[in-house]
Amino acid sequence: MSQAQGKLSRSLPGRMLLRLDWLIGWIENIVLSGAILLMAAINIGNVLGDNLLGQGLPFAGEINQALLVMITFVGVAKAARHGRNIRMSAIYDQLEGRWRKALNVLITMGSAVVMFYLAYYAVLYEVQVRSIGQATPSLGIPLWTLYVLVPVGLFMAGLQYALTTLRNLTSRELYRSFLEREVYEDADLHAEEQGKLLDDGAEATGSTDKEAR
Repeated sequence: MSQAQGKLSRSLPGRMLLRLDWLIGWIENIVLSGAILLMAAINIGNVLGDNLLGQGLPFAGEINQALLVMITFVGVAKAARHGRNIRMSAIYDQLEGRWRKALNVLITMGSAVVMFYLAYYAVLYEVQVRSIGQATPSLGIPLWTLYVLVPVGLFMAGLQYALTTLRNLTSRELYRSFLEREVYEDADLHAEEQGKLLDDGAEATGSTDKEAR
């Protein structure tokens, strides 16, 4: 158990949040691993059928399209859970201490609001598609079932951002996700120390050369 998990497990709300985070992570892993394995199996079968039998799988394109959508939007939640989302950090990197933490809270809170907002409209889109009754041409699968994980993935991403916001508001350390601490400060300190060592080494080398001359 990590130090972050140990601190949370001391209280009932912390244990509940840990279980929620574990459940979200379990769902993400099952969906993503299953989708990738199924996509690989379908593509392999399609290639073998095309080369050996002269005819590939007619439904391969439809299933692959649905799996790509599933991987994309559930992957968004996975990236948010581990703090691996794309970050525009030009201003963020220049801040320190409470200012950096305040901006982190603002970013994660804003991201959570955006994800929940998109999930809401994704649900509306799903309802509209279901009312139309469209289906895929080969298998006749209703289109709304292929995109049902779009609002789910967006909602889970919003939940992850909300958990990160809550974690930063209730702890002294800076977290980039619910369980992973921000590494910028340690990296900046290490780089600063390395820079000082290099400068000291260069000065020492220069003084040695002067004495030798």
